[in-house]
Amino acid sequence: MRYILAAVSLVISLVLLGLGIGQRTIWAPPETIVSQLEQATDAPILVIPGTTMNAHDGRQSVVVTGEGEITAVVGREHDVDGWVGESMHAIAQVAEDDALVLDEQSGSTDELPRLADSDMWIEQHTGDGEVRFSIDLPIGYTIAIAGEPGTAAPADVRVEWPFDAKTPLFGPLMTAGLVFLALALVLFLLALRSHRRRRGPQRRSHRELSRAERRAMIRDAREGSVRPRGEALLPAGQGAIEAPAEADAASTTAIEPDIESGADASGAPADDVRDASDAPSTAPSTPDAPTDETAGRDRGMAERSATPARRGRFGLIALPIVAVVALTGCGPQYWPSGPSMPPATEEPTPTSLEDTLPPVALTENQFERVLEDTRAVTAEADEARDIDQVSQRVGGAALSARSTNYEVRGLNGEVEALPGIPDGEVQLMLPQQTEVWPRTVMAVVGWEDPARAQSALVFEQEDARADYRLVYQTTLASGVQLPAVASPTIGAASLPGDTPLLQRQPTEITAAYADVLLNGDASEFASWFREDGDTLRADLGRAAKDELIQRPEFALSTLEWTAGEDDPAPRMLVTNEGGALLATSFTETVRVTPKEEGVEISTSGAAASLAGVNETTSGIETTYQIQVLFAVPPADAPEGTQIQVVGYSQALLDANEVGQ
Repeated sequence: MRYILAAVSLVISLVLLGLGIGQRTIWAPPETIVSQLEQATDAPILVIPGTTMNAHDGRQSVVVTGEGEITAVVGREHDVDGWVGESMHAIAQVAEDDALVLDEQSGSTDELPRLADSDMWIEQHTGDGEVRFSIDLPIGYTIAIAGEPGTAAPADVRVEWPFDAKTPLFGPLMTAGLVFLALALVLFLLALRSHRRRRGPQRRSHRELSRAERRAMIRDAREGSVRPRGEALLPAGQGAIEAPAEADAASTTAIEPDIESGADASGAPADDVRDASDAPSTAPSTPDAPTDETAGRDRGMAERSATPARRGRFGLIALPIVAVVALTGCGPQYWPSGPSMPPATEEPTPTSLEDTLPPVALTENQFERVLEDTRAVTAEADEARDIDQVSQRVGGAALSARSTNYEVRGLNGEVEALPGIPDGEVQLMLPQQTEVWPRTVMAVVGWEDPARAQSALVFEQEDARADYRLVYQTTLASGVQLPAVASPTIGAASLPGDTPLLQRQPTEITAAYADVLLNGDASEFASWFREDGDTLRADLGRAAKDELIQRPEFALSTLEWTAGEDDPAPRMLVTNEGGALLATSFTETVRVTPKEEGVEISTSGAAASLAGVNETTSGIETTYQIQVLFAVPPADAPEGTQIQVVGYSQALLDANEVGQ
């Protein structure tokens, strides 16, 4: 019966194991989930938002096929939306059957610029006829796809996700199969053990000796008589009968109860019986009878041979048990589980200060690309004096200064170029917190030559489709400490020109400081600004101007200075203590005229090249641009806190002969 049960258990085990293996092979689900776009669009831009890309878990693979040049870019959601603007576009979404469907958005049909190479993209992929890339796109980021300018977006778009193939029956089937396999082995071993016990030699039943026969055997034992093996003693008058060899053991067994009871069958004392048993036996030794040494050796060999057998049986049973235990540690995809919770559709709750603030204008990696491209473009343009090329990366006050420098260098080859973009490491970066335009980023960048002072750079992006351009570049003053600012991942807010949150309104600071340079301590605004450490005031302030007037070469000349507003608006970002870093510029014009008729005014260098004269009797009027970076205290700053100049630069803007 045990053999039958073992066979049934084995069959059940094989069936269950086969079904379990089939769960991971024959009936295994596909390894990927594919969403294919099955409809064309007339829109020039196809947008795949982060919610669509995260419709399934895992790293996404995107394949775009079409004709001609194809561009796919990845950017933050608000950046992509800003670039697309009011233009017609299509938004891809995942339907219930996992197909990609389009939500057409109407808008302007004007031709869009090239999608590639914008400063806002986190990464971009271009190709001719096909673009293929993998990405782990988080929520809040978007993919935009476009073909050549003036054409519709590619219609063959496929998104793939790795499929976490859950086979909840694999674990139970394999476990049950191994359990039945262990049961079959146990039943088989039990059946085998029982069979081995039953197949040993079977003794035939023998006639019980009578009391008289037992007495005769005892008497013979006393007298030392020997009887042949297999022959029993009978009472007088009876013939011998044959008895099997086993009769000796049976007789001995039969006699033992009488001996143990203390008397034999005839009532003789037990001591006599024991004495008789101690008598030397004269029976000849039988060759078949094993000696004690031989019996011991055989018994040891049997024990040693039995040990591996027991270990083998234990191993056969332990193997399925170990496998079952191992299966219990398998992943949850191999076991039944409750229904999975659907992904939350509501916006995640902010968990940190950074999550509650507007995003930064640029990330650190994006700014590194902007800075590197600005270096390369500016270096090439400075060498070729190409104003169109430099205007790709330079604008505002910085472009005005370079434009004049290019003109002067074209007239006079001895005039030096303006300082280029620092080639050292970015030592501070402060992007604006904003989702709208224009956007501002400030940075402090050093030079590879440690002897040169660091430069403060201010970049601006006018609109979403424009590149960031350098609008201010000042040299930091030696020994002046910049106020503490936020990290690049948090950024800083900007303030309006008439904000009451600062000690002075930004719209008043530029003109007030220009007046201080003209009038020194006599200016009504002198108390606004800190004079200690102000190298700009030391170089161009009232004291420096009075010293210039006293020079012998100007003894017959009249020097007059006037200040004017520069066209670019100030750029401002808030510091940690509530103040602001304010980048601004203004113009200062010096007019040199003769005091007497016939006196000639001499000029040279860049001013002479621009004015077109080296000497004149009417005078020379020269205009300079002054860029300044201020540290403005907050409105609640302690009494006596003043605005400090932390950096400045000066450049020639124009030179003319008076009256011309």
